[in-house]
Amino acid sequence: MPNWVLEGVIATSPRPGFSPGPELTVHDHVVDAWIEDARRFGIRSVICLIGNDQLWLYRKATPEGLIQRYRSEGFEVCHIPTVDQQTHPFTPDEYEHAWESFRNLPKPILVHCSAGMDRTGRVVRHILERLHESGGFVD
Repeated sequence: MPNWVLEGVIATSPRPGFSPGPELTVHDHVVDAWIEDARRFGIRSVICLIGNDQLWLYRKATPEGLIQRYRSEGFEVCHIPTVDQQTHPFTPDEYEHAWESFRNLPKPILVHCSAGMDRTGRVVRHILERLHESGGFVD
């Protein structure tokens, strides 16, 4: 379920099928339910931060790939593939890419990594800082 950071603008969420503990293959009905939740919240775009170390979890549920599944369901998508459990997961260019994507993607935008906390929190914090610097204007 998405959590609003700025209501109607940007939300965060865990990836479809996330649960603490060992990473398990995600089933199609779980991806379907996640997409339906995002739609209920009015989400129009997704910034996905999970890398190939976790995308494989969707190989059975979404043979076309999770990113393509989002697109085929009508979401605009920015994918910044980032491996989990890194001390410094993003380069300055990747932060800038996330900011430019936020500015250009249709709102509201949902940002997610795996748990929707570490990588997601860093990118959302960067976006909020840039919004503050620009006077809080959302394009």
